[in-house]
Amino acid sequence: MSTNSSLKERSAPRVQVRDVDRVASGSPARFLLKSKAHKAKGPQAALALVKRHMPLAAAHAAVTLLADQGEAIVDVPVVEDAKALARDLAACNVTATLLKSEKARAERRG
Repeated sequence: MSTNSSLKERSAPRVQVRDVDRVASGSPARFLLKSKAHKAKGPQAALALVKRHMPLAAAHAAVTLLADQGEAIVDVPVVEDAKALARDLAACNVTATLLKSEKARAERRG
């Protein structure tokens, strides 16, 4: 059974997904993201998170939450430099604040 080439063309992706250059190394970190309503540049903010190894679906969900509620807490898998991520997101009208990990808080208490 042969495959109809026109059928393949019609079922091809409608959007091109570009490859994202990801950071080479870093540590996981949790951030509080904030933005004013309808001011965040969502696609660019999502790409800044994907660049740091966050799955595209998770980055999309975080940016959607940010747009809906004005803030979102995200766990970013590979952060090379917190200031670099904050700079990338600031260019998207998003404020990123590094949150202390539970482990760091427990070590301070104990």
